[in-house]
Amino acid sequence: MKNILTTLKDYKWQIILVLILLVIQAYCNLALPTYTSDIVNVGIQQNGIESLIPISIKESDYSLVKSFLTENQKTTLDKAYTYEEKKGQYNLEKISEEEKKELEDILLYPLFITLNKDKLNNTSENMQVDMKNLPQLVEKLKSEYKGNESFISQGIISSLKDYYESMDIDVEKMRMDYIYKTGGYMIAITAVAMVITILSVYLSSKVSAYFSRDLRNKAINKVMSFESEEIKEFSSSSLITRCTNDIVQVQMLITVFLRIIIYAPIMGIGAMTKVIGSSMGWVIALAVFLILTLMLVLFVVVVPKFKKFQDLLDRLNLVCRETISGLPVIRAFANEKEEEKRFEKANNNLTKNGLFINRAMAIMSPTLTFIMNGISILIVWVGANKIDAGTMQVGTMIAFITYTMQIIMAFLMVSMVAIMMPRATVSIKRISEIFNKDIKVKDKEVTEKFDKEKIGEIEFKDVYFRYPDATEDVLRNISFKATKGTTTAFIGSTGSGKSTLINLIPRFFDATNGKIIIDGKNIKDVKIKDLRDKIGYVPQKGQLFSGTIESNIAFGQKKKDKNLIEEAARISQSLEFINSTDEKFERPISQGGTNVSGGQRQRLSIARAIAKDPEIYIFDDSFSALDYKTDATLRKELNKTTKDKTVFIVAQRISSVMHADQIIVLDEGEIVGKGTHEELLKTCEVYKEIKISQLGSEE
Repeated sequence: MKNILTTLKDYKWQIILVLILLVIQAYCNLALPTYTSDIVNVGIQQNGIESLIPISIKESDYSLVKSFLTENQKTTLDKAYTYEEKKGQYNLEKISEEEKKELEDILLYPLFITLNKDKLNNTSENMQVDMKNLPQLVEKLKSEYKGNESFISQGIISSLKDYYESMDIDVEKMRMDYIYKTGGYMIAITAVAMVITILSVYLSSKVSAYFSRDLRNKAINKVMSFESEEIKEFSSSSLITRCTNDIVQVQMLITVFLRIIIYAPIMGIGAMTKVIGSSMGWVIALAVFLILTLMLVLFVVVVPKFKKFQDLLDRLNLVCRETISGLPVIRAFANEKEEEKRFEKANNNLTKNGLFINRAMAIMSPTLTFIMNGISILIVWVGANKIDAGTMQVGTMIAFITYTMQIIMAFLMVSMVAIMMPRATVSIKRISEIFNKDIKVKDKEVTEKFDKEKIGEIEFKDVYFRYPDATEDVLRNISFKATKGTTTAFIGSTGSGKSTLINLIPRFFDATNGKIIIDGKNIKDVKIKDLRDKIGYVPQKGQLFSGTIESNIAFGQKKKDKNLIEEAARISQSLEFINSTDEKFERPISQGGTNVSGGQRQRLSIARAIAKDPEIYIFDDSFSALDYKTDATLRKELNKTTKDKTVFIVAQRISSVMHADQIIVLDEGEIVGKGTHEELLKTCEVYKEIKISQLGSEE
């Protein structure tokens, strides 16, 4: 987890920028429903009349309004209006929002009475406009419309239309001006939101893509440091899945995190602040409760399946990999049907698990649609009653629906992420296992340099080796010395420990006890890279990489040397088949070298080691696929090249080792013979038996 967070930390400034953009985007999206409400309420229903404070008022009506006010209130009113003698009216000056709010409170009832005095006289005996009892009239109105002040406000605004028209004010122009102005704001905000959305999506996608790239690099670098023990513990197919599919899952989580986990709460909380305290707040509470219940049920049902999905995917990859790599053996044993059944079983298990997850998710979509539509209907039904009662406007109801949908969508997005989280969490855990794996074969904190005066000297001192979790040592008391310009060969029956011993030199494994000294230094005290730079290793099974013949031979070279590549091909007896095609060294090689024969693979592997020009050569039964003639010619040329090198050869055939300067005979992990061919025939019974079984009693 630490490595994942460290990788993400590299992009902290981009993430901060995304956060800022998301806040701006949320602010823009939250502003739009308010403007929509204003267009419907003010622009359409109120004919562009924004406030109950008249922009102009007749002198007689101005005097009547003042008669309702106290001296302080009259002073406030006089500050807001200026008298236009020519028209005999008072015009509203530009005032602040605080002054506007204060004036609305002052004029609410006096203005309502003034603009509706004729209606009050005709409709209510208790509400006669008696100039002598104006304070009592205001009190009666307050008592009758207590808690329903919005009705009074709407009554004033509704009366202002006719009032303005009586004063020759163009109400239609006022309405269109307001709609154009508010609509312009909406277009501008939408344009800003669009640009911000594009930028935030671009940045979040870029961050997640580069994050996954860096994480893959770190994961592969860690895997590259694994030795056989660690790779066996994870398995190759699992490592491939972890470095590809699991990292993709984490990448998706980062994208979702930057786009949803951050954005959704901002939108949800912002929308709640817009409708908090509303008389329909209970509708939002109901919607959130239904969605959370649905998400909880899905979470409980689906999460275990997500956790199982990755294991089933690993299993499918393993079976698929084994089937493809083992295809020749499968065909040779006519076992195709059994392998098809094995793959079908793994495939069906994964399919069933995936179908269950998809079906569960599929149920969620129509259920959420039903909840959202049901909540919309409920809001319209409740809102319609409030509009009929005069306590709510149509635009306000529309805005409430929009904000409610935003809140629901916010919870929905967070809930969907909550469902995705288990699978991503499993992937994070699997990736973290790679990074947390302790590598047993690694450099010390303080390393030493090889002694340049002792180049090519190798010595095993009382070396023991035991595989992890094994109960017995596979190598015991191994001691010998090899010097520059000599060839040391290892021979013994199958399972005697020859390849294991050779693999200790490049530290594919570390000796359990004892020391391996190269050039005067314990190999555990020097850098692994420095150690392996000295070694040209040819494995038992020739492994080639996709590319060309030239790229494979030059694989170990720090700087490509074409002359050395051609010389290595000549020594390894590869020129014959290389020159047989028009492409020559540019001939393509498929993955694993499947488009060349086993003998050609071995020769190219030998050429690769020669082209590196190392100090130490290790041939781990690397001549087994060669015919006798090619083997003899190759060894003759190889001896010329390696005369100043230290050479180790592991072989099954005694003819491959009989000319070595030193032959070490292994039996059940112990050295039972050491010397030249002639010496061992006299002193080592095991070697003599091997010689007789392969060459007969006479050479």
